[in-house]
Amino acid sequence: MARRVPLNNPTTAIKTIKEDGGVILTGFSRRSDVERVNDDAAPFINALVEDRALRSLPRETTRCTRLFGRSETAREVWLQQPALLEIINYFLRTVSIPYNDAGDFKLGTDAILSAAATLDVGPGVKAQDLHRDDFIWQQTHVNRAEEHTLGADVCMGLLVPGVDTNVENGATLFVPSSHLWEHSRRPKHGEAVSVEMGVGEAFLFLGSTVHAGGANTTTKPRPMHGFFYCRSYLRPEENQHMWWTSKEVRQWSLAAQKQAGYVLDNPFLGHCNEENPVDLFRANDAHM
Repeated sequence: MARRVPLNNPTTAIKTIKEDGGVILTGFSRRSDVERVNDDAAPFINALVEDRALRSLPRETTRCTRLFGRSETAREVWLQQPALLEIINYFLRTVSIPYNDAGDFKLGTDAILSAAATLDVGPGVKAQDLHRDDFIWQQTHVNRAEEHTLGADVCMGLLVPGVDTNVENGATLFVPSSHLWEHSRRPKHGEAVSVEMGVGEAFLFLGSTVHAGGANTTTKPRPMHGFFYCRSYLRPEENQHMWWTSKEVRQWSLAAQKQAGYVLDNPFLGHCNEENPVDLFRANDAHM
């Protein structure tokens, strides 16, 4: 089964992820904040459900994409917790020594947001195929000799349930220690365990870990809020820059702007006309 570690104990959480590939973080959120994020996603979920009903399509899994901008609670409360960022950046922070005359100067960049969405898994939805999320970046894996190799991972996922999850309503399936497998190995029947969680907990896992959404055999939908991170130099899965206006982005905290790629995370990557994107917001406002 997936092990539980309090969010306020990041050292133990990191150790558990290195060994298992994922961990359930207890004390991640207040119930009221979970309900608030549920409410933030609900109008978009409901609109899609109604549209499918009008077109006589099955309900299945309905997604509220762009959750990072649509939910202030998720963006500014959940995703800015120092202990969470400490864990994620332990695995995804990129540090290098540029090849120049600066000597031992080190350049470090933190993980950025790859995607954020609520997945509302409807009654009767079957389980996903077991997979690794880092296939998006066409990653292949070598055997890690039963020991995690720091620096080998390019992404991580964070799942926050909107309701209590269990085997019946499709709790996430997770194959412990599969992040250590080489690429050709496939999971055997019975190796996956269900990540059953209560409201207020969260599941944090490496993108190299084999997992899947479970089957919902109940009569009620199961909302799951998903947040995915990648290394700063990779192209994110969800293109945040296509959706949000400068006015909307200015309402976000600087930390959130940086996570979504609107702030330079090193001297050059992500510039706009050789300037920091958030500085251009202010310049454009001055000319309006």
